[in-house]
Amino acid sequence: MRHLRKFRRLTSATRRIAAELIARALLNNGFRPHHHTTFPLADGTYGNHDDGPALSLLLLGDSIAASLGTTHVHETLGAQCATTLSHATSRPVHLRVLARPGTTTGFMKHQLRKALRHPHPPGIALIIVGGNDIVAGTPLRRAAKNLAHHVTQLRQAGWHVLVGTCWDVGAVPAIRHWLRIPLSRRSRRLEHLQTTAVRQAGAVAIPLRDPRHSTQPELFAADRIHPSAHGHALHLQALTDALTSTTPTP
Repeated sequence: MRHLRKFRRLTSATRRIAAELIARALLNNGFRPHHHTTFPLADGTYGNHDDGPALSLLLLGDSIAASLGTTHVHETLGAQCATTLSHATSRPVHLRVLARPGTTTGFMKHQLRKALRHPHPPGIALIIVGGNDIVAGTPLRRAAKNLAHHVTQLRQAGWHVLVGTCWDVGAVPAIRHWLRIPLSRRSRRLEHLQTTAVRQAGAVAIPLRDPRHSTQPELFAADRIHPSAHGHALHLQALTDALTSTTPTP
């Protein structure tokens, strides 16, 4: 068991080094991953605690789901989703954010283990992942297959699963100009593969791609990489209908 923990620490360190090298190659803003890894912790209960049985909401995936780029809890995507869900259902919402920056679809398996041990009854699991697969060179069919496997595990455990599909990585302001078109094409391809895989696995696919990402710089945080509070509010607009229409019955 001790050797396994050492191997996991080594693997994690290797991933951090690889992420920094990739970021330096792709970005032109002096980005340093270890300076941009904190985000507000939004875990907790939202809504009136006396309004009936609580609904569980899990967020899994990468830095978008974790809301890296925000500075206050109420700005995070998790808090916004939980508040919206509570208002729509007149029920309190237990939110737990398992998402972590830098996560690829393959490494989401660690989050899945925690999700399947969640102490509250299954509710809604929202997954947003794919951007790191785009920049890390993950084979896109493999990423889609991994995503389908994660969705299937959650569905079998009783969760209603929503997936925000890959947005346009090429629209990120800090991306080097000559990489925008190839990254946009790769993003669109993964979006298509994710949509097909997610639907076949019995979940709901929600497109997060929006042309405003290319024209409204205020949608990005100061690092010009991650969504700002305005960017997360835009994502919430895309997610709201699916969130409120797939609510499990108490």
